[in-house]
Amino acid sequence: MSTCQKLADIIGGEVVQSNPCVVMRLRDIRATILGRRTLSPLALPFMLSFEKNGLNLGESVLLEREVNPMLDALRKRGLKVTAIHNHWLFEEPRLMYMHWENVGMDPFEFAKRSFEAAREAGLKFI
Repeated sequence: MSTCQKLADIIGGEVVQSNPCVVMRLRDIRATILGRRTLSPLALPFMLSFEKNGLNLGESVLLEREVNPMLDALRKRGLKVTAIHNHWLFEEPRLMYMHWENVGMDPFEFAKRSFEAAREAGLKFI
C-alpha cells in the first residue's frame, strides 16, 4: 500500500493525486448551487495535501456554524489557519471554506490532527 493511500485511510477518503499526495473525503452536506443539488468535490471537499518539502495543506467546506469550532480545533492542535472565505454565489446553505497549513510536521501527524479537529468540530462526512 502506498504512503498516499495510508494517508487517505486516516481520513477515510481516497487518493486524488499521488505526486504531490492529495487525499480527499466529501462532506455530508445537502447543498445546492443556483438551485441545483451538488455532489461536486469542488463544493464539498475535506482535502489534505502533502509535499516532499514538508509543506502540508488542508481545506474543507464548512457550514457557517462549523467555522468557529473548526478554527478552535485546528489551532488547539498547532495548525495555522490561513483563510476563511466563500467560493460560490447563490448556494444553500451558505458554504464557507477554511484553509490551514503546516511545515515540517510528519504527514501522518498532520492528517491525524486535521481529522481529529474535524471530528471535534462535529463535521459530518459521506
